[in-house]
Formats: sequence, structure tokens, C-alpha cells
Amino acid sequence: MTRRRLNGVSVILVLLFGIVLCRTLWIATDSGYAVSAGAQTVSVTELPRTRGDFFDRDGRRLTGLSKTWYALCIPGDASYAELFPYVPYEQQSFLYENRNNTQPFLVEVSRDLTANGIFTYASSKRYLELPIAEHLIGYLDGDGHGVSGLELAYEDILSHATDADVVSCATTARGSLLDGTLPDMQTRESGNGLGVQLTLDAEIQRACEGIAQQTMKSGCILVADVTSGEVLASVSMPAFDPDNIQKSIEAGDTSLINRAFSSFSAGSVFKVVLAAAAYEAGFDWFTHECTGSIDVADQTYRCALGRAHGTVNLRGALEQSCNCYFVALGQALGAERVAEMAQRFGFGQATAVAGGLKTSAGNLPDGKQLQNEGQLAMFSFGQGSLTVTPVQITAMMRVIAGDGSYLPLSFVKGTVDSETLEIQQEASQTEPRQVIPAATARVLRSMLQSVVTDGIGSQAEPDWQTAGGKTGTAQTGQFNADGEELLNYWFSGFVPAEQPQYVITVLQDATLDPETSSAAVFARVANALHAIDGE
Repeated sequence: MTRRRLNGVSVILVLLFGIVLCRTLWIATDSGYAVSAGAQTVSVTELPRTRGDFFDRDGRRLTGLSKTWYALCIPGDASYAELFPYVPYEQQSFLYENRNNTQPFLVEVSRDLTANGIFTYASSKRYLELPIAEHLIGYLDGDGHGVSGLELAYEDILSHATDADVVSCATTARGSLLDGTLPDMQTRESGNGLGVQLTLDAEIQRACEGIAQQTMKSGCILVADVTSGEVLASVSMPAFDPDNIQKSIEAGDTSLINRAFSSFSAGSVFKVVLAAAAYEAGFDWFTHECTGSIDVADQTYRCALGRAHGTVNLRGALEQSCNCYFVALGQALGAERVAEMAQRFGFGQATAVAGGLKTSAGNLPDGKQLQNEGQLAMFSFGQGSLTVTPVQITAMMRVIAGDGSYLPLSFVKGTVDSETLEIQQEASQTEPRQVIPAATARVLRSMLQSVVTDGIGSQAEPDWQTAGGKTGTAQTGQFNADGEELLNYWFSGFVPAEQPQYVITVLQDATLDPETSSAAVFARVANALHAIDGE
């Protein structure tokens, strides 16, 4: 081949190479061509799906009250530098590690950056800065699914409440947006628009939480409406942070336990059941000479501090919480009567809350077990194998405060439209059933009022209204490092005494000697209710 011919071929090859190179560059930079190329150049990012919220009985939000923001980070140092000042400290390492991803990704930011030319998605922070009713509401796992409480019970509804949105981006091989294209948000699945309305009153709940924080280390407070049986406040201590469950797990402080739903030894607060059984059986006349102790089946049972109360009737025995009287009364009534009355009051039965969520059933010995005289003696003043929940005790006291009918406490009104708060499906309701005559309930209310005015429950007396109720101190079989037994301290009652509107139950569990008695905590809650009602 001649030199001239060789030079000509070389020129042709160079020209052909230049044409191919230009064509390649044109394909790589032409956004319209790239978009039409198909899926390999489209990155799809799922946006966080906001859960449906919980509302109190007046429609106030209990979750999702404040906003949070997510920005779309486009891989590359420029996007990283622009976003970094707005990313929370705990998310900055995530941003750094993913800055060179080959696909866009979301990162939490402190505010809306739309004005900065950055695609920003508004979501809501699930829990309040100061969480409210966290034991009842529950908490989520790392993927945002309900793990406990009502979050779990309503998982299917709450997790599909809002639209499922995605952001599509036309990107280069390095993950950056193609010239002339913008992120495109699309809805893959429409939400149901539902939330859940509870019976709680946010103002009453907050007041009870504040009182619990000031007065108890371990325990609970329940407030229920006498007429409806709706729970207006449900507080359990110690509290926990639903945004930091790991902290509670590592502490091992039992803060994740909802004490309102758990079972405990009852003690003398259970004597109300024996009093009701006495009236039912016509034993309202029953008296006993209390010497401070009583022997049954070769076992001695004593009143607190071995105190002798002398001759006492039912009213006096309730006022002074005389164990000996109730041991004798239980023997006179017999096992079948007291066991049957306890069943009628709802003991030994779990309370359904919502979905699969329910309280503990506690333990109610049956009539056969109580044929043992020693078991019956302990049962008669709330000890032995009997265990109860604060929910059951509150429902018991509601029978006395009301017209003698039993109604399981309710915590949920139903599912609602999140915008209008119109009920879409009411929570299932149970018909009330008569436990004792209304006349008997009135007599027992009078007796329980005497416990506060003339008996050992004097610390429960509120400042501005009357009250009735019953104390309880229960042995637990738990001991501290010094060998001292820890006790459960109860007070359950109602206000005002003459026409009860609220039932309040206070429990301080596994405590040696509380700084504030449960009766005094009851009084503080009653005072708070009076202030909230503006009377």
C-alpha cells in the first residue's frame, strides 16, 4: 500500500471515530433520549408513609402534632454540601456515608427546603415531644410498624391511612439528575384517611401524668366516667420514650409495662365485693368482736398492726378496714357466695380494649378452691392467690358509684375520618348487666364516703368536694435487699360522693413506703378534675 493510500485510510478512520464519539456524547447528554430509553435510567424512591393519628374524645391530636421534613439527596458533593447544614446531628453520618450513592435517597432535614430548589417531602413526627398516654397508645418498631398497645391493635388501619407516594427521577449512571429533568411524585396507593378516636381527655390525661410524675415511682392512675364507663385518663409509671425504646430495654426498669392492664395483689380494696355480697345475702346486720386477730383452720389472721377494733358492723369495718371482720364475714357467707359475687363484678375476666389488645384477666379462685377455709380467709380481705387489675378495680368501683350495673371500661370510641372526625366505625359496645340493686349501691356509697370522712381514708378527701372510696395495702411476696417486703398501695373511689361523676383508681406497686399515699394522690386527682371542670 502506498503512503498516500495509507494516509487516506487513516483520515477516514479518524473521521469515523469522531462520528461515533460525537454520537455517543449526544446520546449521553440528551435528556429526552435518555428518558425514552426506559427503566434503566429511572430511579424510584419510596416516600415515608405517614400513619393515621390518635385523637382524644374532643378531637385533639395525641400523635402527629408536629411536622418533620425529608429532602431528596442527589448523589454528589454539591448536594451533600447544600443539605448538610439542615440535617440533624444524628443523621449527618447517614448523609456522609450515602453521598456517593448511585441513586437519589431521602434524608431528614430541619425545615422545608423547597425554596432552595430541593425536593422536600412533608411528613409528621409520630410522638409528641412530651409523649402522652404512651403505654396505652404503644410504640413502633424500626420499620414503623405497631409493636404494642393500640399501635399494634390498629396496625392495618393506621399503616394505610395516607397515600403511598414515590418519587421518580431520571438519572445518569452516577445517579445525578439528567439535565432538564425534575423529580416527579406519584401516588401508588391511596390511603383510607382514617384515624382512631380514644375516650381519653387530653387535659385530664396531662393533669394525671403530672401528678404521677410528682408522687410515684411505680404505679398507675385511672380516671373513668361513671355514666359511660369511658376511661378519661390512663397513666402508668415509670414512663418511657416511644422514640427511644432501646433506652428502656437497657435500663430494665419495667417502664414498658402498662400497669393499668397488669394484675396485682389487691388487699383491702377488694373488701367492697364482700360488702356487696353481704347485702345480697341479707348479712348487712353482721357484727364481729375484733380483738386484733382471728384464728381460722389453725392459722391466725391479724388486723394492721394487730389493732383491736372492738365490736364492729359492716360500716365500721369498712371505715377501719378491719381484716378480722371480713375474715369472719367470709366464713359466714361461704365460698360459693363470695366467689360468685366476685365473678359478677368482672374479676377473673380480661377486658377487651381493641383488636387483640386486652388486659390481664388476673386470678380469681373458684368456689372449689375457696372451700379451703384458709384460702377463703385470705380471699376475704383481698390476699392469697387473688390478683386483680386496676381496670377491674375501677370497674368494680363504678358499679358502686353508679346504679349497681356492671359495664366493662372502654378506651376507644372508634375509627374516624381524620379530616372531619366523623365516626366511621364505632368500637364494639357491651350491654350493662345488673350486679347489685341500685338501692344497695346507694348504701355502699354512703359507707365508702364514711371511709373518707370518718375512717382511715381521710387523706383522700378533696379540697372542694366530697368523695368516697376504699384503701388497700397488699403483700406482694417481693422483698428489697434488706429483706423488707414490698407492698401494693391502693385507693379507689369516686367524686362527688352524693352524685358521682368520676371514678379514680390509684395504685403504687412494689413499694416499701410511698412518699405520697395513694389516698393523697386520689385527692390531688380529684382537685385537678374540679379545676378542669371549672366548678
